[in-house]
Amino acid sequence: MNLRRHAGAVISAGLLALPLVLLTGTSASADTNCGSWPGNGIADHDVKTLTVTHGGRTIKIALVNQRLSDHSFAAIRSNYRSGDQTWVDRSYDGGKNWTQCGPFNSQFSNDLNNLGNHMRACARFNGASFCTGWYKDTD
Repeated sequence: MNLRRHAGAVISAGLLALPLVLLTGTSASADTNCGSWPGNGIADHDVKTLTVTHGGRTIKIALVNQRLSDHSFAAIRSNYRSGDQTWVDRSYDGGKNWTQCGPFNSQFSNDLNNLGNHMRACARFNGASFCTGWYKDTD
């Protein structure tokens, strides 16, 4: 596993603030066509969140789970600006290998089937990329 640090970036989950370490896995492939339609931000069941401060700006990234449809999407929940990008990484082996679904120049990524998959939400702003932790939908 490769680790890449971004100087000056701080992430927080709850009350704990840590220096940012962005994990990159052993194998990732990009696919901007995966997913069915753009997420619309209506669903409010955030299963994983990450608050990031980088370059003097703080945003909140969320993996949103739509329970009725068994779909998820990435959302920038606060401080979205034009030019920010979102995407979802989807894995079938717990995050060792994954497909990057995007990026999209939007506050919301495409909506993806999440049942039985490991997923995380990612965003890129101010020249750096950040992702939530992995989540697996089992119901």
